[in-house]
Amino acid sequence: MGANHARVISESDGADLAVIIDTDRERVRPLAERLGCAFSEDLEAAVGCDAAVIATPTAFHAGAARALLELGKPILVEKPVTSDLETSRALVACAERRGVPLMCGFVERYNPVVATTRSLLDEEPVHIVGLRHSPVTPRSTLSVVFDLLIHEIDLALAYMGGAVPSRVCGATSTAGRAPIMEVADCLLHFPSGAIATLSASRASQRKVRSQFVSTPSALYEVDLLRQDLTVYRHRAHEQGVGLGQAAGYRAETVIDIPFVRHTGEPLALQFRHFLDLIEGHADVCQERNSILPAHEIAAAIEECS
Repeated sequence: MGANHARVISESDGADLAVIIDTDRERVRPLAERLGCAFSEDLEAAVGCDAAVIATPTAFHAGAARALLELGKPILVEKPVTSDLETSRALVACAERRGVPLMCGFVERYNPVVATTRSLLDEEPVHIVGLRHSPVTPRSTLSVVFDLLIHEIDLALAYMGGAVPSRVCGATSTAGRAPIMEVADCLLHFPSGAIATLSASRASQRKVRSQFVSTPSALYEVDLLRQDLTVYRHRAHEQGVGLGQAAGYRAETVIDIPFVRHTGEPLALQFRHFLDLIEGHADVCQERNSILPAHEIAAAIEECS
């Protein structure tokens, strides 16, 4: 992800990529040379920068984020901010105290099909189903809850307009790869009665990024990979015996395939929003307040598993 962020920054017309910092000099040198920027192994190299993106392994987020926030640097931190809730809370509090923009890399918020779905929702959902499955990732040392499921949690909260679940239930499994949790399912119950059923796996045979958002009058089928959306509206159904026919069932469903406006790569759109926060064109407090809810639910799922 660090290389992807570096590329996006280098291609941006609103920022200059100054330096890439990585403890592996031989890995970072070719990337920095290709993108035409400096490179360093020392975080001090960021002191002269206006802002920073932290895309290290999650275990190193806290130290780098705290150091940069104390220097008054706006930061975009890859998700999760940290996998420890109290540490994440402390970093958010530090950003608030220092009056510095802090953003978490919930990149699916900027997926054009998510934006389209949210713009079309004119009723509160009654049921949300989210599936985020991937094949085995041997290098991963982060729980699937904070790696994959947290994206589905964040999107479910967005579809629910920021409502906080009144009850959280969850279960996790190592899928034979102890002690790392590779499979996680959860159930979020909202005060309105709506339910979100969310599933994440790094033990699948294929990559799946699908969502089903049901309202009283429509079903939104969202494919995050293909970035397409299908809307179903059930009109009528009947069951009976036709002339010379066996008993049968017939349903009348209206199917709509809305146009999804592709305004750019989600990672680039996310970075553009980060720049808007820095430049005062977006609400820094609102962005900061949107970070912890998904982290809190993820922590609750791990606790109850």
